[in-house]
Amino acid sequence: MTEAERKIFAEAGILGLKGFIPRKAVAAVKDSILAELDRLKLREKGKLSSAKLQSLPVFQQTGKLSQMVKLGPELDGLFSAELLGTMNALAGAPLKAAAPRPQLLLSFPNKEEWSLGGLNWHLDLAVPNKDELPGVQAFLLIDDLQPRGGATLAIAGSHRLHYIPEARNGNAHAVLRKDALFGALFEGPRASAEKLMKPHSIHGVDVSVVEFCGKAGDVFLMDLRVLHSPSLNVTKNVRMMTTSRFLKTGISM
Repeated sequence: MTEAERKIFAEAGILGLKGFIPRKAVAAVKDSILAELDRLKLREKGKLSSAKLQSLPVFQQTGKLSQMVKLGPELDGLFSAELLGTMNALAGAPLKAAAPRPQLLLSFPNKEEWSLGGLNWHLDLAVPNKDELPGVQAFLLIDDLQPRGGATLAIAGSHRLHYIPEARNGNAHAVLRKDALFGALFEGPRASAEKLMKPHSIHGVDVSVVEFCGKAGDVFLMDLRVLHSPSLNVTKNVRMMTTSRFLKTGISM
């Protein structure tokens, strides 16, 4: 863990680690997922078939798929001691997994228009009163993931907005909604991805939307105070990711 990486994580709340997980390990998990899709008849002769999921709203399909697809210890093995050590180094303290097993993040292609607007920008825990890291969430890419392929989105720097005077009730949402550029995230399709994915200063804090896409084996580490959201998959491939949250002692979800 370099000082440069620590600084990036402290300022952005996000750190990307390219090729951190061996491709052989993620390939084994990908093969298991494809075998499960075949078993569930969600893939036939190599072609995806999402008819069983069509009755659900798009983002609820991800949760349903995660429940349907059953994987063994090969999934747990992706969250190695080396990865936990890296997160401990960022946290400056030992971290412990918040759940017994990692969560699969799978999403099928869909035909809706991709947009940053109107998404569910949220946190998975209450904002801590003190400006201290409560834990780290790791996102692992099981397969190559193209832009607009359903990757998790996050607002880099948003963890710092919770603590500025303009944050009502200690939450970055109020600050972002009042900003001329980032307010569009909460107003539907007019949000400009090109502009929002570039650094933009709000009360002296640089923020930008980051898409967790890349190559199989890439890892994204995220401060649990960073606002994030699911996104639509408008490619032709299944989005395959997995995630797990790791907490400091005394922190609960």
